[in-house]
Amino acid sequence: MKNLIKRMIVTIAVLTAIEFAIFSIFFTLKDALGVLIGGTGAVLNLMSLWKDVEKIGNSKKSKKGFYSRYAFNAAIFLVGGLISIKALIGVFIGLLNLKLSAFIIGLRGE
Repeated sequence: MKNLIKRMIVTIAVLTAIEFAIFSIFFTLKDALGVLIGGTGAVLNLMSLWKDVEKIGNSKKSKKGFYSRYAFNAAIFLVGGLISIKALIGVFIGLLNLKLSAFIIGLRGE
């Protein structure tokens, strides 16, 4: 399972790099920073989710990790919104990389 997490992190990093390059071409570097913030948030969300899965296997269910991830995402969106609207869109795309990486790895059949 840890191998899967590593592949997802690499996939998120590759998607974030591609999206950052595209955003840098069409928008300012400040706006493209939102993609990096979102991509970093996606990796941190994945690691948090993995730690919660490990905890659930060892003890009772807890909603603390669930709520903390959503609070973290809200904080990331707030930071992106304070930069600019385009950076906020970049944060959304960067956070979406977590979902896209799971889809891509599923398509590859690994």
